[in-house]
Amino acid sequence: MTAGAPAGFYGLVEGELEELRRRLHDVGRGAHPTFAAAAMHLFATPGKLLRPTLVFLSARFGAAGAGGMTLDLAESLELVHTASLVHDDIVDRAALRRNVPTVNAVWDQDVALIVGDYLFAKAYALAAVLPKPEVIAMVAQTVFALCDGELTEISAPARMPNESEYLERIELKTASLYAACCQGAAILADAEPEHVAALGAYGTNIGLAFQITDDVLDLVGDEGDLGKEVGRDLAEAMPTLPMIYAVADMDGDRRELSRRIVAPDKSPGEVRELLAAIRASGGIERARERARGFHDAAVEALGRLPERPERDALRDVADFVLARER
Repeated sequence: MTAGAPAGFYGLVEGELEELRRRLHDVGRGAHPTFAAAAMHLFATPGKLLRPTLVFLSARFGAAGAGGMTLDLAESLELVHTASLVHDDIVDRAALRRNVPTVNAVWDQDVALIVGDYLFAKAYALAAVLPKPEVIAMVAQTVFALCDGELTEISAPARMPNESEYLERIELKTASLYAACCQGAAILADAEPEHVAALGAYGTNIGLAFQITDDVLDLVGDEGDLGKEVGRDLAEAMPTLPMIYAVADMDGDRRELSRRIVAPDKSPGEVRELLAAIRASGGIERARERARGFHDAAVEALGRLPERPERDALRDVADFVLARER
């Protein structure tokens, strides 16, 4: 499977995804006109829907299977994800996401903040009617984790973190949502406890692989494919794993490279110089290898699930996450 042709794993759950697209399209119906317009803007092109796909595939491993409650969970977690992106774009002052202007660029930061809050409220309303209290709690805990990860990121001192600190942050900010998609769906569908645990481990590892790959693409990707500016993490003085490895790979003054990476208010020329230095190091390939390790751990977790087409589809998702270019 290639990053440009991921349709295989979507095929098993296309019916559920089509219904989810319809729901997302209507998420602003009857709400304040500004929110309705912003929601239409956000969900006119809903993206890869990778997380809901994981919900629908994971639910197939339970005795109850997929159903209306699974759709509610998928929509709730997709709204959590979208709300977090809206708030991230405010913090980052981002103008584009997926080649589409952000909510804060089309309206303003105040409107974007309230739109994000509105999406979180919609997510909670959907989660509140789920019949499993532990899944409701999981949705809330995931939002706590996302907030903790974001606060850790933006409040960290201007220094290069170590690998452990970086991994802890991305587990909160990214992997927690992937784990909730897989584990929450399995619990909701009455899956066996060992299968719930396997899907939780799979989701966590896929989330870690996804974020590391994302951080690599921010340094070496194509802006047209990514739909956002390459080198944004560097410009925002946000150190990521390939940068951590690039510093460790240096023969010369590591402290100087660290200082330049975490320095605020870089000029475009400085960003280009640092991009070149990081690309010339072994940091990019070391980070790709680390992502590959998490991919392999996710695939190993799948071995604890029954052999069926959905397990093969989850393996394809893992391969896609590693090979993607956007």
